[in-house]
Amino acid sequence: MIIAAELRQRAREAMKAYMPFALLVTLLASIPSLVLQMAASFSGNSIINAILQYQYAEFSMNVVRKVIAAASQTMTPGVRMLWYAVPVLYLMFPFLNIGRNYFTLRILRGANADVSDLFARVSCFFKAILLELMMTVKMILWGLPGFGVMLLGSVLYLRGVGGMGFFTFLYGVGFALMCALMIRANLHYMLATILMADIPEKSAWRCLKESIGMMKQHVMQLLSVLLSFVLYLLLSEMAVNLLAGISYPIALVINLILNLLITCYMRTTVCAYYEARMKEKSAFEPAQTSELEDETGME
Repeated sequence: MIIAAELRQRAREAMKAYMPFALLVTLLASIPSLVLQMAASFSGNSIINAILQYQYAEFSMNVVRKVIAAASQTMTPGVRMLWYAVPVLYLMFPFLNIGRNYFTLRILRGANADVSDLFARVSCFFKAILLELMMTVKMILWGLPGFGVMLLGSVLYLRGVGGMGFFTFLYGVGFALMCALMIRANLHYMLATILMADIPEKSAWRCLKESIGMMKQHVMQLLSVLLSFVLYLLLSEMAVNLLAGISYPIALVINLILNLLITCYMRTTVCAYYEARMKEKSAFEPAQTSELEDETGME
């Protein structure tokens, strides 16, 4: 039986000797999302003001284009550059995620590791993008039933059926159903990127299929591992909110550091979970050996 506390302990032991490298790798792999957050934060007022200009206009794609153009005109050149960089950086995200998993597997298995391992799976660049697209499409499809309930509530409300209370109820139920189904799908696919990092010869479809097979009847087990980090996230949020009242810039720096630590810790624990599931799997059937296992001499 896989125990969350044991996985976290193994993750902590693996991170001790490589903490500076682990944090740097996590930071580099998080650059796409950090740039998006910065772009959204710096352009928030521009977007809100542009929306207010057209708040009474009839919704159409032409109005959307006008809102985007008005927001862009009031942004500084630096903020516009951030938005231009977002699509390019997000093309790098799947590849960086594979590299981060590879680095994490190395430190868990006692192999020598450094920041260059983040870019060691260059052969998986396009496969990683394909895998990310496949997972995204499948998660959206899983969420369609919940979206359908939300849409039904909106249609009935526009036709005057049920009133606001009934619309709110259906919308809430649909949203909860959509989130639950998409989270369940994400848990089924979570090991796919680790599989690709571990055995790069596998195709994107094969990684996805094997992740689903490994997670079959084990979804709640992985969910319990992830939920064990909720306390860390809550404490981090409380600390940042307290510091924000003293100094907002300091709070931002502390928030970044805490997020890096928690993300690194959680990702290492998930990779440790992958290792445990692979051992369970190999007990019943021959497992394909990765090049990293050959290097470290692991059974």
